[in-house]
Amino acid sequence: MDIQFSIWLATKTRWAHLTKTIPMAVVPRVGEFMKFDNAEVGDYFAWKVTQVTYLESGAIEVWTELLDNVEECGYSFENEEEFDEYLKSYAAEGWLCPHGVGQNNHYKGAHHGPSGA
Repeated sequence: MDIQFSIWLATKTRWAHLTKTIPMAVVPRVGEFMKFDNAEVGDYFAWKVTQVTYLESGAIEVWTELLDNVEECGYSFENEEEFDEYLKSYAAEGWLCPHGVGQNNHYKGAHHGPSGA
């Protein structure tokens, strides 16, 4: 069955929501982990499934958590160039960014001191 997956990449300033439809034999469950092929940066990261939605149309959507959520502050990369590299590498694997790259309104750095408190 075809499942539409959603993944997210972010820096402190930018955010990208990527989607890809992938044929799967089973539907992953919330709490399980997925690894996605990536020839350029590897498949080292396991993405935790956070939501499974069954649509009336019969389609299935699976969302994952933000990649490597640094100190739970709402971003994946300290370095903007690394974000660009990962975004480009996932695009090369067929991932789409239907809403484009936007401002990261989820970064929580302003609410945390140097110690994360």
